[in-house]
Amino acid sequence: MTTSLQLSGRALQRHAQNVMCLFSRQSSSASSAPVSTKSNNDALIRPVFHNRNPRNLELMTIAQKPEGYHLDRFNVSYWHKLVITVSQSKVSADIVHNNGSSVVSASTGEFGIRKFLYRPTDVSAYKTIGKVIAQRSLESGINSVFFDLEYEEGTKLAFLMEEAMKIGLSLEEAPVYTKPFRHTRGVPTKPWDIVV
Repeated sequence: MTTSLQLSGRALQRHAQNVMCLFSRQSSSASSAPVSTKSNNDALIRPVFHNRNPRNLELMTIAQKPEGYHLDRFNVSYWHKLVITVSQSKVSADIVHNNGSSVVSASTGEFGIRKFLYRPTDVSAYKTIGKVIAQRSLESGINSVFFDLEYEEGTKLAFLMEEAMKIGLSLEEAPVYTKPFRHTRGVPTKPWDIVV
């Protein structure tokens, strides 16, 4: 008895013949159709381009940072913020957008990270989370984040930050690009200009 995944030699041969027959029909109909010779000058270019990357303006430092209210408890003037959460069983790092959604996250509770650690909250766990969150954020296109926690040298949090900075994650966001006046001296280069 054969299952649906097993094919006999004859059934496979019939299937191959049917496929070849379909290809020959398509090629004969395509060869009989008149071939149009259009040049590239006839190609249409859309006058409006819609960029669907939601972080594109933030990467070019054109997007405005939210101001918030002066009575707010927390500062919200950032595009992406690094949030560290520590519990007794795990260490988590999230990069949160200013609208509240988590863009990138890493935790010692993940199986792929946990299996390489001796303990989920020791110094090596903090270093590992720093490397992983920096690598994931760089892969997603975020190379600078806002970080407002104060930490002392030699603490576990300092090791996390050092490892993240070694990978290439910057802990200070670039300022918002402001258009200079026309007659100012030393006009800064635009962040989207390519300087060689």
